[in-house]
Amino acid sequence: MTEDSQTTTTGRSAWAWVPAMLLGSMFVGLGSMAYVAIDDPHFALEPDYYDKAVHWDRSQAEQRASATTGLQLQLNGPLVTAADGSVEVQIRVTDRAAAPFPGARVELQAFPNAYAGQVQDLVLRENAPGVYVGRLNRGVLGLWELRIGVVRDAVRFREVRRLDVVKGGAA
Repeated sequence: MTEDSQTTTTGRSAWAWVPAMLLGSMFVGLGSMAYVAIDDPHFALEPDYYDKAVHWDRSQAEQRASATTGLQLQLNGPLVTAADGSVEVQIRVTDRAAAPFPGARVELQAFPNAYAGQVQDLVLRENAPGVYVGRLNRGVLGLWELRIGVVRDAVRFREVRRLDVVKGGAA
């Protein structure tokens, strides 16, 4: 075998691996992108979004019914993180006459807008007549959405608030 035929045979065998390397790099790239897409902490879907869209009229009726109750919510903002990273939430619920609204079940669904997949559900406890408190486990700094529900007997009230969570001592 001559040198020329040996060189062309070696060159041909190297080129045979190029399609395999291209396919392999494509699969590694697709796998990496899929991992990033699945593991992204900023990505979130609204739970039951299709059902909420289909029953949009019902949610609008609930908002109108909430407005007719005359209940008012007072939240002191911005929310401040404690030394352990938790955040205390205090909500004062008053009726139409600005009197405390005691004995209600106050539910809170809270999440940071930047990490909307990290939803925390709480049932607040009554600390004083009409004053309900609870603690969020981890207070990521930034803007949070608080979905508040108040239920007592036939009264049902819902409201959404947005508040900033700031580092302790930076209020």
